[in-house]
Amino acid sequence: MARAILANELHFEVKNEIGTLGRVTLTLAATGIYIIHMCAYSVKNKGYFQIITKNNKKAKELLKPLAPKIEERDVLVVEFENKVGTLAPVVKLLGSNGIDVEYVYGTSGDGFKIVGVFSTADNQKAAELINKDSGALGV
Repeated sequence: MARAILANELHFEVKNEIGTLGRVTLTLAATGIYIIHMCAYSVKNKGYFQIITKNNKKAKELLKPLAPKIEERDVLVVEFENKVGTLAPVVKLLGSNGIDVEYVYGTSGDGFKIVGVFSTADNQKAAELINKDSGALGV
């Protein structure tokens, strides 16, 4: 079915200005910080970022001039086979076990797998259920 791991995601809000995405990504790139997953969008005059990096602590320090209030949140990173319908059994499993999915975003980059970043009401339990159901990670 899928494989799940726990991770930490940086959440922050900035003024929505042309070039902000470039400033954020260049700040990280210039210091060698690798972005693993990112979601960025704007609503009216605000820009919102959700980023998982290889070094969140350093990323927070570097981004502080652009985004003084950066929150770190627990998330669940789930890998699926890149086939039609692979998300459905995962969310069904979570729902049938009373776990609310607060948000999810993802992508399929290599053609073989899909990676989803989930925030749930109980990420630890969600990871255990997903891994147990799929037999992943020796659970």
